[in-house]
Amino acid sequence: MRYFIGRKLPQFYNGLLVKADLDLHEQIAQRVQEEVPDGGKILDLGAGEGALSARLADLGYEVTAADKDRDNFKCTQARFSCINFDSPEEIDAFVSAHEGEFDAVMGIEVIEHVQDQWQYVRQLMKMAKPGGLILVTTPNTTSWLSRWVFFFTGRFHQFADDDLSYGHINPISPWELGLILCESGATGISVSPAGTLPPVYLTGFNKLSILSLLTLPVRPLMSGMLDGWCVMATARKPA
Repeated sequence: MRYFIGRKLPQFYNGLLVKADLDLHEQIAQRVQEEVPDGGKILDLGAGEGALSARLADLGYEVTAADKDRDNFKCTQARFSCINFDSPEEIDAFVSAHEGEFDAVMGIEVIEHVQDQWQYVRQLMKMAKPGGLILVTTPNTTSWLSRWVFFFTGRFHQFADDDLSYGHINPISPWELGLILCESGATGISVSPAGTLPPVYLTGFNKLSILSLLTLPVRPLMSGMLDGWCVMATARKPA
């Protein structure tokens, strides 16, 4: 996608709210279908209402979902575990109970909510089978939009004071995410743009559209992951 015109509206999958950027769940599902055997076991850690769990279950995968609010989880196709993410003891017990169990372990828009991101990735790795897939997404702090926001405010996009209300406490760059996976022993690491933030992003006559157009002439001078509202990192646990 080279352009987007319009406004992002709330998305739903079978009546379940998609708490992620436009097209992100579709992109994740496509990657899973490319990387995970049919009928494989998948862990959706931080599942929200269960929109992604439901989508993957409909594709034939055996899905285990986990989150902190049982009443908020509305997907009927997945097994659900309630975890208090503020309790290290509960998390450690969950990880130990599921060590080496899953063909794919996913943390979708979660790593920016946790204090110890290195430990978090190691926990994901621990629950994957040997050769299993690790899939992590997070806001793209190096996007052209985030660079403008940082230039004017000294803060990354999606990490202002208002973003604390829904738990965005720990921005992470694509480079650091790849480094953590590498240092955790993962192989086949790939970090790529995800979600919807193309070079031309027009939502009317407003600041976002103006910044999008201002970026175009200087793009040849910029390096790094400019596009993508989010980044998607995938890797394998050593076989």
